[in-house]
Amino acid sequence: MAKLAVTEVDKSIGKKIQIRRKELGLTAAELSEKVGISQQQLSRYERGTNKINVTHLFNIAYITRTPISWFFASCTPEMAALIVQSEAATYSVVADHELTQRLTQVWSKLSLEQQKSVISLLDQM
Repeated sequence: MAKLAVTEVDKSIGKKIQIRRKELGLTAAELSEKVGISQQQLSRYERGTNKINVTHLFNIAYITRTPISWFFASCTPEMAALIVQSEAATYSVVADHELTQRLTQVWSKLSLEQQKSVISLLDQM
């Protein structure tokens, strides 16, 4: 599957992680060790060059005693709308592919008569 593009929301969350880490006086090495990720990965999250894994964000929120909603506080409705549109398009492509695969699997198992019946049903729809 293709790598999802980093968005402004990802960059905003990354900055918030860095802000909170520094407020608590934690080094990147200390926080990454507590979260169970490499320091390089934490750095990529903080710089907004990688999308953050939800589990990692949850762990960061827990470790830093920060409500998870705080990381989203600076996200604007416009940002959120763009993300929803982007993710909906990605989901649609994935769903289409999965449905096509499933149809191919089932179709090959149908008799010629069953295939004709399915086509007839689809024509009626």
